[in-house]
Amino acid sequence: MSAAAPTTALTGAALGPAEEFRARLARLFDENEGFRNQMTEIIDVLSAAVAAHKLGELAEAEAGYRSVLARLPDHPQALHMLGAIELQRGNVRGAIDLIRRSIKVHPGHPEAWVNLGSALRAIHENDEAIGAYQRAINIKQDMVLAYTELATLLSDLGRYEAAVSYCEAAVAIAPASMPAQIQLAITLRSAGRLQDATRHWSKIIALSPNRAESYYVLGTQFRDMGQLPEALRCHNKALALKPDIPEFLCAKGATLIYLNQADEALVCFQRAEAISPGLPDALAGIGWALRSLGRFEEADGYSDKVRALNPGDLRSYKHVSSEGSALEIEDEQRLADALEQPDTSIDGRITAGFGLGRLLDKIGRYDEAFARYSAANSLVRGIWPKVADLFDKESFTARIEQLIERYRDRSRVEPTDFSNMSELPVFVVGMPRSGTTLVEQICASHSRVFGAGELGDVIRMDSVLSRPDIAGTTQAFHDTARRLAKEHIVKLYGDAKGAHRVVDKMPDNILHVGLLAQLFPRARFVLCSRDDRDTALSCYFQMFAPGAQHFSYDLADCGHRARQIRQLAQHWIGLLPDRIVEMNYETLTDDLEGQSRRLIKFLGLDWEPACMNFHLTERPVSTLSYWQVRQPLYQSSVGRWRNYEKHLDPLFAALTRHE
Repeated sequence: MSAAAPTTALTGAALGPAEEFRARLARLFDENEGFRNQMTEIIDVLSAAVAAHKLGELAEAEAGYRSVLARLPDHPQALHMLGAIELQRGNVRGAIDLIRRSIKVHPGHPEAWVNLGSALRAIHENDEAIGAYQRAINIKQDMVLAYTELATLLSDLGRYEAAVSYCEAAVAIAPASMPAQIQLAITLRSAGRLQDATRHWSKIIALSPNRAESYYVLGTQFRDMGQLPEALRCHNKALALKPDIPEFLCAKGATLIYLNQADEALVCFQRAEAISPGLPDALAGIGWALRSLGRFEEADGYSDKVRALNPGDLRSYKHVSSEGSALEIEDEQRLADALEQPDTSIDGRITAGFGLGRLLDKIGRYDEAFARYSAANSLVRGIWPKVADLFDKESFTARIEQLIERYRDRSRVEPTDFSNMSELPVFVVGMPRSGTTLVEQICASHSRVFGAGELGDVIRMDSVLSRPDIAGTTQAFHDTARRLAKEHIVKLYGDAKGAHRVVDKMPDNILHVGLLAQLFPRARFVLCSRDDRDTALSCYFQMFAPGAQHFSYDLADCGHRARQIRQLAQHWIGLLPDRIVEMNYETLTDDLEGQSRRLIKFLGLDWEPACMNFHLTERPVSTLSYWQVRQPLYQSSVGRWRNYEKHLDPLFAALTRHE
């Protein structure tokens, strides 16, 4: 009796599905010439189906795959590709079933594991999806798509650093892969590493300088970081490459509004809407620009258009948190419903929360209003891992102390060889929501004054002068300071349209008064003050621009910052008593004419009655006070904190705390 034959892929009874399939094919191929001919035909059908699939001809591709499966029901590629079609069509469960059947026959197919991961991700089976992507990577360690898809899922789950590491691996495998490079840039931004993301977008642009989409994304990123001129340059480059993309036009429009150029922004949004009629982004943008221009009734019409297209589009309610006008009862209910619906986006819930808070405040339901505001602020804080430069109390306190020490006496702000002696600049400074926009509007109502809005120029000048290679060398510092001061004055003259004074109302320029006093010895400073309790509460009740005023979403942080700014303001007044005038909000509302005359006299100008009718002045206003400054002066905001006193213990503690 002969020895037993060894178990092989053709003889073992315990073979798995993949081995059985391959064994059956091998046996048929060896024993059946007709089958060999049929296999040649199957290969041709499959190739044609794949080609049709790549061209988007899904019906033709499906017919080909099903033809193959009619002859070979377990053909792994046909099963996988048919599953891919079902995934494209949205039949996720059907796709999962087909792809799993394919993997059962051919478990070593990495593309099938990636598609399985994508299908599982679509139904939120995230752990299984992660496992599928990792299985693909284990099979084919240089498969870039598996890394980037896994990174996208991890980023969606908030596991940002892990996502970044997978993206970096993909880029290391394929440095020339644009999808991998783009996914890394997107993931860095999601991780809150905005500077790294910006640098990476610049690298992507260097790799592909004519890719308009890269400039578009980089522009929006610069805008979110507050670097508006850089953002505008990127928008212009994107539009130079592709001038008729509505999304590019809307992005530029948004940046122009933040640059206080609402007239030009309106043109961008209108052009976008002309290219793509009914585009919600364009309609919402037109309304936004019209509000900045004080054309509220027209703006309401565009909000209605957005609402008519999609009643759940909460962008049509963004203005509610900044305006005093009321909504219809059904609109209020819609905002309330949005907060209860689980599918409402975080941004939508934030918009609804601040809007409802404002509405409830207007009708005197203060406890309910505070609850809405508090919930909205909590939502903003909840997405903080995705943003950078969060407010740090200790760092901010240290910065204030350093400023007071650096400019401890008058000798530190005397004119020097880099000073520019122009009288053109006027800096309105203080805490946000302390009356800076009102003061600017009074000034800009004078025929000799141009209101430039909130310019970012001073922050950029300080950033340049703080660089080690400049700050560390006296000559380099003086030369650079002289150049920057001259360039700034030239820019202001270009904006001024013949005016004798140009007002920059960036509140945070209060952090740069010492530097500005040296750069511009004849510049004037208007310090806006207000009851810290009202200022802080007003900040807490506002939905600021993305990336701005992170302190405002926490009551204690609002109080801490207000107290530190008050300390710094008192220092500047003592240091520069002849160059600073304090405009107190409560005093201004009590004596508008007297305080306005005092302000105009400080600017070195003759009085003009138009300054009393500031609310009638037509000019773009891009800050959150765009509505208030177009109303006659009212006193309802004075002492507003008393309506919420029972909720404000964290604020009071922060305002009275001694370090």
